[in-house]
Amino acid sequence: MTKAEAIKVAVATAREGVTYSLKDGAVCPLCGARCPVVSSPRGEGALKVRYHRCNNAECVMGALGVSVKSVQREG
Repeated sequence: MTKAEAIKVAVATAREGVTYSLKDGAVCPLCGARCPVVSSPRGEGALKVRYHRCNNAECVMGALGVSVKSVQREG
């Protein structure tokens, strides 16, 4: 996979949503760094959605300002 293809897949994954872990939070789908929460709208039933940004200075996701959506399921 080329670098451009990897970025395209990571951006798509970020928009689709990654799983939020109470232990580990959410991680960047490109570099794997833990991403801090930047927005946390109201939950929808058993789902809690958060938006994060990668703070890794060497990661393209952070440089592009792409938000990483995370979904936490109750249970």
